[in-house]
Amino acid sequence: MITENSVSTEIVINAPAAMVWDIILDFSNYGLWNTFCPSMKGEAVLGSPLEMEVNLGNGLQSQVEYVTKIEPIHTIVWSMENKPGDPIHADRVQRITPIDEVSCHYWSSDEFSGEFSGPMIEQMGQQVEKGFNDCAAGLKARAEALYRA
Repeated sequence: MITENSVSTEIVINAPAAMVWDIILDFSNYGLWNTFCPSMKGEAVLGSPLEMEVNLGNGLQSQVEYVTKIEPIHTIVWSMENKPGDPIHADRVQRITPIDEVSCHYWSSDEFSGEFSGPMIEQMGQQVEKGFNDCAAGLKARAEALYRA
């Protein structure tokens, strides 16, 4: 879904929340399931840089973002460096909510602010939404396959 200040996706995953959380934090294996961000290097530690390759439809682009929030088995956020005066600020939020012992709700969003966030969403929103949908579908397929095994 694309709104004025964000791009998001959500999906139900038929696997335990803790398993989905572990897959999200297993950065070295993103290439096994995440076509939107097939390469991720870093640690899930507050303030830690994450080096990633992101596919916005024109090939892979390198990005570095920083872990800004961790609530184990529930929420992880990584953000652009977000210096004062930057024209665009972005925070990628991924949240897992258990439904029961063997399924969970996955929600992911990029929340944008800054003077150029509106034009950026107009220009890139559909590519980001497609990437998030692909990421969610890949996460679902990976988690459900691991859970069945």
